[in-house]
Amino acid sequence: MTSAVRNVLALALFFASTSAVAIEQWADGRAVLHSCVYASSYEAEIRMSYRNYTLPWGTSVYLIHGWGGLDNGVAIEWDNTQTVSAPASAPWTWTVTVRNTISNRTTPKWYEHFDYVWKVVLPNGTEFYEKGNGSTYGYYSANLLDITNRPCTSNGTFIGTPFALTITSIEKW
Repeated sequence: MTSAVRNVLALALFFASTSAVAIEQWADGRAVLHSCVYASSYEAEIRMSYRNYTLPWGTSVYLIHGWGGLDNGVAIEWDNTQTVSAPASAPWTWTVTVRNTISNRTTPKWYEHFDYVWKVVLPNGTEFYEKGNGSTYGYYSANLLDITNRPCTSNGTFIGTPFALTITSIEKW
């Protein structure tokens, strides 16, 4: 291998590795049981954060999300899909909090994961979707089963410290 080829490969590796560490995301969540006497419903609060040091100032970020789990024993994904704006929370970082009922006594639906992609809009109007893989319909999924403590509350307020949620990139063609 010549010196020039070695330098080109080293530079390519540098750019590949720095772009991989430029994007970070994390999720944490907590859940509560409404009504301590008569178990009526569980509600989850999920806080999602996205950081990308390569984005220019003036970039807008949106969270496109849905809920997945079981409905009458049948697997579901992307239920109740919504798009919400993620405001800047720190330099190059955007954070948004969403809430939803994840189960209740009257329906056989039980949400076990939070499915999402990040929509990034650059100041010039160019859009791209951050989904963690190159598949056509890929997305991220945060595991709601990581929320192991789900206390009851009579007034609906969230109590306790949020749990870090495991995030998986789902490939879907």
